[in-house]
Amino acid sequence: MKAIVGGCRTDILLSGEEFKEYCKPGEGENTCIWAVVGANGFECCYYNKPISLLRRWEEGQTVAKRDGCDKVINFNRFNEGGEVEF
Repeated sequence: MKAIVGGCRTDILLSGEEFKEYCKPGEGENTCIWAVVGANGFECCYYNKPISLLRRWEEGQTVAKRDGCDKVINFNRFNEGGEVEF
């Protein structure tokens, strides 16, 4: 897993295997709500939560229910900046 730490945001990029292991797509309520596929491939938007998705999740309108995984939640290398493998 790779984090790209910037001044105002942190992007988390995952390989396909990491995406399956940590985000658990297709597992209903056990799927992480912040797992997305974007221009950079598999991503976690835990630290950059889109407001529209956040609202839908809070209102119970999503199939995915899990609020992140321990690996991302416990990420603590924000002060390093740039690309960080973790």
